[in-house]
Amino acid sequence: MARQRTTFRNSQSIAGAVLVGSGMLILYENLVVSVAWLRHVLGANSSEALGVLPAVILTVSQVLQAHAANHQLFLQAFFQHMLAASWPLLLVTVGMALSRDIFTDNVNTTHKKDRALVDLTAGRSTLR
Repeated sequence: MARQRTTFRNSQSIAGAVLVGSGMLILYENLVVSVAWLRHVLGANSSEALGVLPAVILTVSQVLQAHAANHQLFLQAFFQHMLAASWPLLLVTVGMALSRDIFTDNVNTTHKKDRALVDLTAGRSTLR
């Protein structure tokens, strides 16, 4: 029975590590794409930058119109977009929950200190 439990814990920890690794990889790739896009926008020369400004203004105006037209639909779309953008965090969270046994095994095996009473009135009472 103990061997089955150990095998289950090992496979659970491996699955957790795989989920954490894949979630972190996806988050890293999303970050790289975002930084590359931001670098492109900020590094654009003046003629390209002039084309970005009207696009940003048009996007902001469309977002404000959508918000003014239907608050509930706007919030629903916003939360759906946030969920779609942050699903790798769910992988990391589930992976950490599965592999929590790796971190708690060492806590359970710590040695307890000798908790004898100490007479503070005697000289050198804290030395043994």
